[in-house]
Amino acid sequence: MMIVNVKGLIAGRVATKIAKAIINGEKVIVLKAQDLIITGNKDNIIEKFKVRVNAAVKSNPNYGPKYSRIPSRMFRKMVRSMLPTKQNTKDTMIKSLMVYNETPAEFAHEKAITYEEFKFNERNNAMTLKEIAEQLGGKW
Repeated sequence: MMIVNVKGLIAGRVATKIAKAIINGEKVIVLKAQDLIITGNKDNIIEKFKVRVNAAVKSNPNYGPKYSRIPSRMFRKMVRSMLPTKQNTKDTMIKSLMVYNETPAEFAHEKAITYEEFKFNERNNAMTLKEIAEQLGGKW
């Protein structure tokens, strides 16, 4: 079992590392997912996520892809999209991933891994998943 603290790390890079661990059969627990960072222009990031969240089918607006506005579920979706495409294997693999927005009491005293090579440098524009979720109207 691998416990990862992702506070202040770049979301996509951490997601690839976690996806590889899941493919290799490891159970992964992710802590502080709301503090993950997505780099880029803030307006472009918000626009991209708004298009996803507001997507609907023209014939029936209630039907269509439903995207979450909760940071932990947003990150879970990122990792899920990086797993192998056969549906049965993807469904069984994603069950070995647990994502939390904060650190639960049961994992507070556990030693967590941090990937220092994926730390965000302050030179670029960026937003945390928490800021994106709040802009989209997420409540958790």
